[in-house]
Amino acid sequence: MAKLGDMPEASLDDIPFERALHYACRDADGTARVKPQLATRLDAMGLRDVYRLELDTYHLIDRMMMVGVKPDLAHFAELSFKLQGEIEDIQYRLEKATGRDSFNANSGDQVEDYLFGTLGLPSEKKTKGGQYSTNDIILEGLEKAYGLTYPVIGDIRAYRETYKLKNTFVDRIPDFVHRWPFDGRVHATFRTTRVVTGRLAASNPNLLAQPEHGKFAKDFKRGWVADDGHVLGAWDESQIELRVLAHLSQDPVLLAAYREGRDLHAALAVRIFGGIEADHKKGTGRLAAKAINFGIPMGMQAQGLALQLKKNGLVDIDEDDAQKWLDETAALYKRVVAYKASRISEARRQGYIRCLSGRIRYIGGIRSWDEATRAEAERFAFSTPIQEGAQWIMKAAEARVWRDVIRPLQRSGYWIEPLMQVHDCLKLEMDESLAPDVHALMVWAMTKAVDGMISVPLAVEGEYGLNFAEMEDFNEHND
Repeated sequence: MAKLGDMPEASLDDIPFERALHYACRDADGTARVKPQLATRLDAMGLRDVYRLELDTYHLIDRMMMVGVKPDLAHFAELSFKLQGEIEDIQYRLEKATGRDSFNANSGDQVEDYLFGTLGLPSEKKTKGGQYSTNDIILEGLEKAYGLTYPVIGDIRAYRETYKLKNTFVDRIPDFVHRWPFDGRVHATFRTTRVVTGRLAASNPNLLAQPEHGKFAKDFKRGWVADDGHVLGAWDESQIELRVLAHLSQDPVLLAAYREGRDLHAALAVRIFGGIEADHKKGTGRLAAKAINFGIPMGMQAQGLALQLKKNGLVDIDEDDAQKWLDETAALYKRVVAYKASRISEARRQGYIRCLSGRIRYIGGIRSWDEATRAEAERFAFSTPIQEGAQWIMKAAEARVWRDVIRPLQRSGYWIEPLMQVHDCLKLEMDESLAPDVHALMVWAMTKAVDGMISVPLAVEGEYGLNFAEMEDFNEHND
């Protein structure tokens, strides 16, 4: 590789043509030489199908980076002002709770001193400098364990998150817009090799960091808009992780709920709160049950459940009640409990687990003598196949949408482009006249992407609108 001297950052555009040409040729030659060896390893490890699926999604992902998404810069400037007010409010609460003027939640030293010194909270992880770590993983664990007793932990996390969103995301959107190709759109970089479950990752900016729920979620979504004559569309694979769990565990309750089209959350609410399903079609009972159902694939613990329900303003319960609810859930989904045990046993025996797509994840610490390390590894052994299975379905859906929906319409002269994939939702921009027909095609392509390969039917919900916050349900429009 050509050395660039003292240049802190550069691209091929900054390098003389002869050197760039030499580098590109060496890069291509090295790739061609190593391909046969890697192909042999793929076959030996049973990963050929994983590789093929990754390649099938690259057309759509590359197009997303090329097309970009249009921001409303005036709206994001206003949002920046609102976020600054939120930061100041949290700062006031932190100073009041800690009794320290100018408490800096972004300072590792100050947070370490208060949490582990003043409050005396336990911490086992230290930085290279010998200090106790206060990164978000540590704080998240502390909040789950002590957040009900010490709300200041949640405020520290909220401050850091809001500060980061404002200063590294919202305030930088104009910078991203004023880059090549200077078309008034934000062109993020997407990668499929950064996350062990195969989930898509984004950078410059991280579009996946936008909040989907919470105080400012709608304001964020409202900032992404369609060009004149176009509309935005968003199609979400409904309850995809729970459907994957139903397939993997073969739990009869989960299978029946999805095959019969029943309300899974209302059914669990009946189990916990009593009554009949009609009583829980809406309200906090169903929302609490929904939080439990969606927490299952993540290995949710009682303290984490109690904290989440309280933070979301649903139910104020203690850890004992949360544990009872989790026990009720375990009694309802008996095969899920057995499946979890089998996955942990598999990981302990092999040192890795193989997921639905064939992807392998090595589970370090599964045989550790340290209880905390082993417990975390066991959660990974259970949750990774579920999360990876959801991404496998999304990638299969992306490949089919590109092949059977987007490309045929583009060849017919219509304007339709992929913008981003956020978790289980695929977002497009298209000619306004296309919307109703595209919805039917998207539902067909996404529900049939893995047809016959899982035990329950998939369901896709679609919305469209001029921005991602104010969208109309396709089905309601058609009705």
